[in-house]
Amino acid sequence: MSPRSPLTDAADASWLQLEELVERLHAAARSEATPREFYRRLLAETCAAVGATGGAGWRRVAPERLEVVAELQSDSAGVPPSIASRRDAVLRAFAAPQLAPTIAADAVGVESVIAPIADAAGGGAPGHGAIGALELWFPSSDSSTVQQGRRELASTLAAIAADFHALTELRERRATAGLQQHAVDFLRRIQQPRDLEGTAFAVANEARRLLQCDRVSLLLRRGEQWRLVCVSGVSRADRQSEMARLAARLAEDVANWGEPITHVADRLDDADLPTRLAATLAEHLDHSHAWQLAAAPFSFGYSHLRDERVAGQGGERSSNRCDLVLIAERFDGAADDAVLRQLIEIGELAAPAVARAATLDQFTVRTMLAWSDRLAALREPVSRRRALWIAGGIVAAVLALIFVPATLTVEAPATLAAAIEREIFATATGSIAEVRVAHGDRVKQGDVLIVLTDPELALKLQQVRGEIAAAQERLDALAVTRTDRTLRDRETEDRLPLSAEQRQLEERLAGLKTQRQLLEERHAALTLRSPINGEILTPDVQTLLASRPVERGEALLTVTDASTGWFVNAEAAQRDVGEILAAQRAASGDNAEVTASVRLSGDVAQTYPAHLMAVSSAAPLAADGLEDAVPSMRVRLALDGEPPAEARPGMAAAVRIDCGRRSIGYVWLHDMWATVYRWLTF
Repeated sequence: MSPRSPLTDAADASWLQLEELVERLHAAARSEATPREFYRRLLAETCAAVGATGGAGWRRVAPERLEVVAELQSDSAGVPPSIASRRDAVLRAFAAPQLAPTIAADAVGVESVIAPIADAAGGGAPGHGAIGALELWFPSSDSSTVQQGRRELASTLAAIAADFHALTELRERRATAGLQQHAVDFLRRIQQPRDLEGTAFAVANEARRLLQCDRVSLLLRRGEQWRLVCVSGVSRADRQSEMARLAARLAEDVANWGEPITHVADRLDDADLPTRLAATLAEHLDHSHAWQLAAAPFSFGYSHLRDERVAGQGGERSSNRCDLVLIAERFDGAADDAVLRQLIEIGELAAPAVARAATLDQFTVRTMLAWSDRLAALREPVSRRRALWIAGGIVAAVLALIFVPATLTVEAPATLAAAIEREIFATATGSIAEVRVAHGDRVKQGDVLIVLTDPELALKLQQVRGEIAAAQERLDALAVTRTDRTLRDRETEDRLPLSAEQRQLEERLAGLKTQRQLLEERHAALTLRSPINGEILTPDVQTLLASRPVERGEALLTVTDASTGWFVNAEAAQRDVGEILAAQRAASGDNAEVTASVRLSGDVAQTYPAHLMAVSSAAPLAADGLEDAVPSMRVRLALDGEPPAEARPGMAAAVRIDCGRRSIGYVWLHDMWATVYRWLTF
């Protein structure tokens, strides 16, 4: 800018301030800011320094297509209302013989200074040499000096913007040079797998690493349907998820559109998309919450051959058929304008490898390749000595499995129980009136545990007692009558003789007394007493039983006497019962016992000896568990020696029953052998 052209309408801006402005903008041009950030800063600092009312930065995306990178407008400033007219003015500036700033006046008192930004890499050729434009808005002025100063200022700012784009392109080219080496490594990695899943996994994860994005999805066309094959960072994609469904819809619409798309949350890059594609993209973004998304369709190299065959058979040939779609997403606020270009380059490199893997993934081809690999491995030369060593090792292993003995053991979960254990049952249907014990209480034989109440029994007992009292009073009255002559002479024909009535009352009284005795016995039975000396095993007795109704025969309490010894109740699987019974028969023939070892859950460092007592003759099966797994068999064992100090009734344990000596192969593989034998014989 010439120092002879001061800006008269920016009275507050000194030359020093303008020089500092230019220095700051030159520093911003050398930074790694995005175009949007750079233009926002340029416009904000320029408007503040020279009194401009606003401005905009334009970027050329096609010979006749422009987009606004950034725009700044003060609230009180008048701005040309139509963006189309502003775009036409910028295109006219591009068509000028020289890329010089132009001034366009507006009827609302605003004039626009448009400075084309030359392509520094292309030498600034007219027309196509402009990569963008800088637009500044000033109040209208008729002064030629002021207008010339504005042109020179806009030209200086456009030169700074050109330097910014040149430096940005230089950084991108340097990154591209590094990307070429990455591309070689990328090709080497994706060519290694031969299956489709492995190739897709390599492509998605390598693309995510090269693009430095958060997620890359790879989708393939299968017939007329699109399928999510792989998502970066996930070993296996869930194809039934909502994300897979939305990604498949987006891939289908992008493939039908036939062009790559990009979207950034705070831009309107998808304004020119078809309505259906825009709606699908919006639905996908609502679900994924991605800040930036890029999607690109690709066609396999053999797709045109398939189209020709379809057309030769009278079908319609598809135009621009796409077989592969890559979707890259970022979830943070850092947008990268180069991600779409890099995604396209990666897709073009990966498409042949994915096409090959998709062809080899067909069932017949995949099966033939697997057998081919096996045959090739068999044809490899193997030395005789190595073959002998391998054969000898196999024979030795087989002989060891057959002849080397080992102890066959059966393991089962179990619970610890005292030798004497009694259940307390309800003697009548009613309710619990009183609970006199708690969990862990020591009781003696005959101690009252629970008192039941039966209102119906109490009512019957009261009625019988009343009838006995009435009958006894009548008998007493008859006795008086028999001694009174006057009353005895009043007997009439309709009344029984006194002796007969007395005998009838005596018989009825005897029956009532018998009934009372039975009812009193039943009433006494409502008081439940301990049958043994022991300890209350039932937990939380008060909460479980207080004031609750009960049915006759219902189990209420468990009393156990741990001083008489300990037993272990094991639950053995039915497939192991045969081994236990065989060991029991062998031991009974030798007048021996089947030994076992017990480990308590509360004392895992110690094992205790035990011996087998009995095996249940039937498997318990609950009526409501008919569809459950096969029930286990109850095996009862007795602990030998002193009982463990940590023993508690109901404590969980694990038992290991010694079932004798077998070959080590049988010990290790008897379950598998039983399964195979059942398949072959049943």
